[in-house]
Amino acid sequence: MAERVISFSDQEQMQIEAIVIDKDGAEALKYLADLLDRIKIHYGHACGPKAAEGPPGHG
Repeated sequence: MAERVISFSDQEQMQIEAIVIDKDGAEALKYLADLLDRIKIHYGHACGPKAAEGPPGHG
């Protein structure tokens, strides 16, 4: 799996700290699910797996 660098805004950092301080498991799970969507690789039309299957210039 590729290495990723994630930057958090001040507001996001405060949200993480609040979740930890409150020991809010449900909110932590929700935040992690949102974070996972943020760090997943999203292929664009031109660079996705289907682009390599067709003839050059038609991806």
